[in-house]
Amino acid sequence: MDKLVNKYGELSKQIYKLCSKKEMIRRKCLNLGRMECDLLNYLTTLVKPVCMNDLSVEMKVSHSRITRIIDTLVKKKLVRRFPSKRDRRSWLAEVTAKGKITNKQTLLDFMNLQEDLISKLEKNNPEAVYKCVKLYVDSYLEALVEKEPK
Repeated sequence: MDKLVNKYGELSKQIYKLCSKKEMIRRKCLNLGRMECDLLNYLTTLVKPVCMNDLSVEMKVSHSRITRIIDTLVKKKLVRRFPSKRDRRSWLAEVTAKGKITNKQTLLDFMNLQEDLISKLEKNNPEAVYKCVKLYVDSYLEALVEKEPK
């Protein structure tokens, strides 16, 4: 059993390293940090501008952190910030056309990476590999949830 536990521990480390490397490549291409990428992606999903306070709640970070992230995205012309017409104390943010294109390209690059992965798995039944990895990830999440303090 100890040998199997060690093998799964090593597999978990390798998956973490893969995800970290993918994330680093994505951020390097965009010249953005993880939170900046996540926020840009979130803003792209919205159909209307959003209040900075709502962003801080959604992203689970402080208002000042959201302000700094938005500042960076505004400088890169990926996001636009402007005062609310309903409440002059409130500021709104929305993704720009350039931000939408940038986010779309990031998602396209990710999908191309998945296609490359699948082509490497072709001889090993990619659907069966997916089912096994999905079972592993779902079971891992379930084990983590069981360990969380209540």
